[in-house]
Amino acid sequence: MKKLIALAVILSLTSYSQAEETVTGVLEEEISENFETGEIDHRFSIKDETSGRYYFVDAKEIKGKGMKSGERVRILGEQEKNRRIRIRESQRIRLEE
Repeated sequence: MKKLIALAVILSLTSYSQAEETVTGVLEEEISENFETGEIDHRFSIKDETSGRYYFVDAKEIKGKGMKSGERVRILGEQEKNRRIRIRESQRIRLEE
């Protein structure tokens, strides 16, 4: 029974840590249009400087935080499907020259 409880705790901690990500990189705005429906999708991508993976953030969240394309940022958030990340905390980082 103790082994089962320990395993359940480990699995829950593992799934929690997998769902939360810290991503640092430069924001890039992407605009796409569905020509059949005429809908335009605005989203931002960020390439994590550590892993090299791309993540996608909803434009409304980025603009709500006052961030814009070209800024270097650190985002702590929950990873969703298709490498989308929902912002919990964010920080602008000054670009080094």
